[in-house]
Amino acid sequence: MARGCGDGINMSDPVRFSHLKAYGRSAMHGRHARTQPERPPTDAMLLGSAVDAMLFGHKKVYGWEGKVRRGKEWDEYKLAHEDGIILPQTAFYKARNMADALKSCKVAEPLLQGIYQETILFRWNGMDCRATPDVVGQGFLTELKTSVSSDPNRFPWQSRSMGYHAQMRMQNLAIKDVAQDCFIVCIESAEPYPIQVFRLTDGALIEGEKCLVAWSERLKIAEE
Repeated sequence: MARGCGDGINMSDPVRFSHLKAYGRSAMHGRHARTQPERPPTDAMLLGSAVDAMLFGHKKVYGWEGKVRRGKEWDEYKLAHEDGIILPQTAFYKARNMADALKSCKVAEPLLQGIYQETILFRWNGMDCRATPDVVGQGFLTELKTSVSSDPNRFPWQSRSMGYHAQMRMQNLAIKDVAQDCFIVCIESAEPYPIQVFRLTDGALIEGEKCLVAWSERLKIAEE
């Protein structure tokens, strides 16, 4: 196993789902994911992180009222609020409305109760791995996703193409309890913020594990 490559990043660091998914594309994509620093989050990623933070309370979220995110004033504001997530004011209000919608959803609310975003280190398939489920509840796991559409006729296909079934199976393996039910709570990122709850079938989780195994074998062969 390679011990280091590029920018001092250790190739023996715990494997994440994003690494395995990248190896699913090619060895080159996988190696890039394992050796390069994480890119700055996009606005869509920041919005999702802010909704998580407002809902679970593990991080502060701030709204930036300035017109542009550059200049001395922005630099000073960013330094003073480095303990949290900073959004443009309009995006801040959107994140707050989305979090409020999730809190008031009677179907989703019970599935958002538990241990929030705790990183788990574990061994699987001969590798040191890590996973951070959004929610580990009593007998279930939940991932919170934001999307342009939560339409039950569209989102399951998007979910499969994004590898969410493999991601949740990896979390399932991390907590070493295959009896856990796995749910995805999806909220749309535009008003009126529809919410849908999806339960992954046993077949989806089996397919997800097959993906993980294939990707992990490619990773091990490539890195050797």
